[in-house]
Amino acid sequence: MPNGSKNGSKKKKIFIVEDHPLFRAMLVQLIDQEPDMTVCGQADNIQEALRLIEQTLPDAAIVDLTLSGSIGLELIKDLKARHLRLPVLVLSLHEGRLFEERALRAGAQGYLSKEESPAEVVKAIRTVLDGRIHVSEGIAGTVLARLGQVDPTVQ
Repeated sequence: MPNGSKNGSKKKKIFIVEDHPLFRAMLVQLIDQEPDMTVCGQADNIQEALRLIEQTLPDAAIVDLTLSGSIGLELIKDLKARHLRLPVLVLSLHEGRLFEERALRAGAQGYLSKEESPAEVVKAIRTVLDGRIHVSEGIAGTVLARLGQVDPTVQ
């Protein structure tokens, strides 16, 4: 198919909420080089993000947990209240199951550390765009253990 699109489908629009300008610029570059995605907007705080997301109607949002003067979890809850179908991928420096679980409970469809490779970030974006959940192996094991599917001590 021409331009890598299927049946003339448009690029998926991604909105970035990140308060560090350099990291935000790197995310924009990473996403915009993909043939099936484009960045439709950016914000560095919750109020601006909510306003611009209403205007741009993205297919997914990438949200940092730590924003200037606010917490990304609140943004996720607000987005879920306003845009029930907007997939949210958290990209954060905070690592650990507690942060991942809190983000997922708030309504995120994925959680990824900022220390992951660019390829893993793109993979995670595509996963949430496809309506699936993206989590680390650690949290997946914890969730399955809670459901009685596996023993997390067995490797």
